[in-house]
Amino acid sequence: MPIANIVEFAVLFQGTLIVGDRWMPPHPRHTALLLHGGGASAAEGFQELRTFLHAQHIATLAFDAVGHGRTGGRQLGTTLEERVQQVVAVLESEALDASTLALVGFSMGAYVAAKVAAEIGVSRLCLAIPSAYAARAYRVPFGPQFTDILRTPRSWEHSDAFELLGNYLGHLLVISAEEDSVVPAEVPRKYVAAATNCATVKHLVVRRAGHKLSEHYEREPQSRAAVYSEIASLCQRGDG
Repeated sequence: MPIANIVEFAVLFQGTLIVGDRWMPPHPRHTALLLHGGGASAAEGFQELRTFLHAQHIATLAFDAVGHGRTGGRQLGTTLEERVQQVVAVLESEALDASTLALVGFSMGAYVAAKVAAEIGVSRLCLAIPSAYAARAYRVPFGPQFTDILRTPRSWEHSDAFELLGNYLGHLLVISAEEDSVVPAEVPRKYVAAATNCATVKHLVVRRAGHKLSEHYEREPQSRAAVYSEIASLCQRGDG
């Protein structure tokens, strides 16, 4: 299916224009907001996933956080809290209905997604190769002090995200990579264990995959189809 309509948007956040776009299939029945991770990641990496969801009549939005991709600026000095605020700013600017939205976050974006879901009541949540951060890291600027917290052994155990998942009432999908050398296997398992009040919970473990799922998909394209199908199913969860 050709991409019917791509609508660019820009949202002002603390003096920086956050750049993103919305892919609109004909007669979309669902919408997903996709959140990239840290480092050098950007919304551009979602092209294949968005194409797949578009074919399922699922609209998608994605944007580059400050310091990434087309948005530009500096990551250093920004915070996890500001990442959450950027998502909320996009949700408000694009008038997205949180009750019918799927929020899909990868790596750092998964932690951000968990925080946003708790704040605004998103009904469908996907945490893919999900990071978790100590609560004290939330307002610490990215840089040496933030890195020191991350390097503290098992600092993730003290993440507030797990408690937030315990109060989450929507549909949850957790996707983890069997051979992830960035996110300890205990982190996605703890997210799942914490989700005691969700309407539905599913944990998909991508066998033989490392943290960079795209590299695994090149070796095993059938895994890509399986993961994307689960994300599409989450977006459609609760229908009928």
